[in-house]
Amino acid sequence: MSITKHCQLCDHQVVDFKTGTLCGLTNRKPDFINTCAKAKLDSKLRPKIESTNIEYERVLKTKALVYINFVIFLVVGVAVILAGYFLAQYLLKFRVIAAVPFIISAIGLMGVLPLAIGPMNQFRNDLKLAKSKKDEVDNVLKIYNIKYNINLKFGDKYHGVQDVEVDLNIKK
Repeated sequence: MSITKHCQLCDHQVVDFKTGTLCGLTNRKPDFINTCAKAKLDSKLRPKIESTNIEYERVLKTKALVYINFVIFLVVGVAVILAGYFLAQYLLKFRVIAAVPFIISAIGLMGVLPLAIGPMNQFRNDLKLAKSKKDEVDNVLKIYNIKYNINLKFGDKYHGVQDVEVDLNIKK
């Protein structure tokens, strides 16, 4: 784990766009091993815990919808491909080779199946990213022996913004 992960939770962090993360006490890059004795985990800690957990839970809430979307479009895509195949088989009985069955199968393969696979890949990537961010925060807190309990209640969503009620208890 990078020691700058500690600094992202510390109130002494100073971000310089030329040199990166600096310690506000020493004005140098952080150079400690395992833990920083002068780390002040106060004002940045609560918002960071809240934001990472909210993002993680928000991604998890879409899981059922993504899986339903995957199954529906997978079934429709396979059905369209099979319809093209069976149409081609039917036309071959009359010794007719037509482009229409191939076009129908191509629509199923290149038009409908990506509607199943795309959202599933997006969900998996979002979940992986949110989980890694949450794990980074949790691992830093574990090192400093800080524990927390969080309860999230997602409210109504208005104009793309969702209300989230957060109950966070931090135990140092």
